[in-house]
Amino acid sequence: MRSIRLAALGLLVLAGVVGCARSVSFDSPGPTYSIQVENSLSQDMIVSYDDGGGPRTLGTVAAGRSERFVLATDRTTVTITAANANRTRTAGPYSVQLTAGTTQRVTLGS
Repeated sequence: MRSIRLAALGLLVLAGVVGCARSVSFDSPGPTYSIQVENSLSQDMIVSYDDGGGPRTLGTVAAGRSERFVLATDRTTVTITAANANRTRTAGPYSVQLTAGTTQRVTLGS
């Protein structure tokens, strides 16, 4: 019985780590900032940001959902853009002023 509980606990921990992870590659050292992207569109959107060094993908935000992303940059202004998987629908660009300790919000489709 104890081994079953330990196995179940291990699966829960693994699911929490894998299910909640939002992997973002940090190409530039610097402070980290948080943005909340809300997708008010009817399609899932792939979100990217550009801090002057070229666009970098943050991840996908499902239709009608929102996702929080953390990015590292030495810039305080970034441009957020989004496109569906087929690139037939786009949103943005949205200029976002980053502030340490504050989550900036972006609504796709507004």
